[in-house]
Amino acid sequence: MKYLSPMVATCLLLIAALPEMGTCQSSNFKMSWVTYKSDSRDLNFPIVADDFTRLVTIEKINQQLQLSELELLKGFEKNNIFENVAADNGTIYGGKVRLIYSVNSNNKKLFSIGFDESSCGMTCTYWHRYYNFNAGNGDLIQLSDLFDQQKFNVFKSQIVKKSIRNFKRQLHNQGEPDSVWVDVIKDLGKTNLDDFYIKGNTLVIDGDNCLSKNQKGWDMIVRFGLAEFKNYLNDYGRCVFGLNDDNISNYKSNSLPQLFTGKIDKYPVTLILRPAYENHYDGIYCYQKYGKGISLQGTVAKGKLNLDEYNDRFDVKVHISGVLKRDSIVANWTLKSKDQPLKLVVYRK
Repeated sequence: MKYLSPMVATCLLLIAALPEMGTCQSSNFKMSWVTYKSDSRDLNFPIVADDFTRLVTIEKINQQLQLSELELLKGFEKNNIFENVAADNGTIYGGKVRLIYSVNSNNKKLFSIGFDESSCGMTCTYWHRYYNFNAGNGDLIQLSDLFDQQKFNVFKSQIVKKSIRNFKRQLHNQGEPDSVWVDVIKDLGKTNLDDFYIKGNTLVIDGDNCLSKNQKGWDMIVRFGLAEFKNYLNDYGRCVFGLNDDNISNYKSNSLPQLFTGKIDKYPVTLILRPAYENHYDGIYCYQKYGKGISLQGTVAKGKLNLDEYNDRFDVKVHISGVLKRDSIVANWTLKSKDQPLKLVVYRK
């Protein structure tokens, strides 16, 4: 359980076998969790408890996590909350067999959580995923949100250098030639900037997702103390790290992924749009009446959005085309079996 904090680990020891709910007091948000364990699966998932003073913020955090990781909103499960992602989805990677979380920060400014995950079918794959939330308004924070734009480029170069230096040191200690690891070295510090978390005054970058499953086992973590980057921070970043007394709720994250809510025609929906690579995006949405995630894949180029929803045979079922703006998506939602599109309008929640 690489990512379990002592508090969470202690709570998990109190859980009986399968599946049930536990509760645990945290420093800011109160937490509960759902767990499912068997011979082949070890699944644990956090739920931020209701607090009538912060309903919108808590709902945003829970919906972002549940749609992203479970493809299902709590309260709409038939058997258990893991039923969508644990089921064999017909791909070579099957369904999730491991989902272990740890809370890295839980204070009045930041809620930072990480997941250690694996999925198995004909073969297995392993990855880590991190979410850093503005504790005042529930926005998902990306690293670029916290830095002065020009100075961020300088800091990124430091991340690259430190990540490569850390990895090469291990290679040399083990007598491994750099030439075998050229692709990994090329990616370090460049493709893993989403894989970060904040703990205290330390910024942690995790490069483990740069490794294939047969390459796992190296220490891919690099840490930066506040003194190394505080001069690069913008006001938002200074607020997160306690360098000013601003109200964190007043800061809005400008980057994706974020949570959107609105309607397709008259039907309320919730949607998450995520950058994948270059101009490729993926996402997930659900009808609020049903709470079950529907995956999307496509592109965004110069604000023009094109996304497809596929059926079980991987044929396009629905096409979405429209305009992505900073805080909204306005598009046509077209069922392939019909010509008449429906209007999709969603706004940042």
